[in-house]
Amino acid sequence: MKGHLILFLALWLFWSMLTGFDGEEVAIGGIVSLAISFIGHYSFSHGKRTSYLKAFAAFSSFVFYYIFSEIVAHIRVIKMIITGKIDPGFVEIENPHHNDWGITMLANAITMTPGTLSVIADKNRMVIHCLDKKISKKDMYAGMDHYMKIIWA
Repeated sequence: MKGHLILFLALWLFWSMLTGFDGEEVAIGGIVSLAISFIGHYSFSHGKRTSYLKAFAAFSSFVFYYIFSEIVAHIRVIKMIITGKIDPGFVEIENPHHNDWGITMLANAITMTPGTLSVIADKNRMVIHCLDKKISKKDMYAGMDHYMKIIWA
């Protein structure tokens, strides 16, 4: 509960600093911050974890890592298109997560990355279609897995 309250106050303060301290902005910021903190609390309160705030910090780090991974993936797909070295196919990997949130986030992150598409995602395995089936299975979700294990153990 303490982490939930701290997250709410931090988001509300951040919102107010960005938009100003008008009555309407503060009220809307409070509502949005409350909604985000409830969703965040529900999302990060599952599994074995030492700290709710540690999970939120890992999620924030994951967002930046994901943006970097997106840029790298775009460059890789552009290179494959220009050189014509496209070898599409299905790849099956063992699913490292057993938490529904972790499975969903990993499948969505893989799908949103250019050149890959999650076809099957269950508790035991993931089947992914990719433009280069020779890509290392670990490279598909390399650093994402590290952050997701902290967030959704």
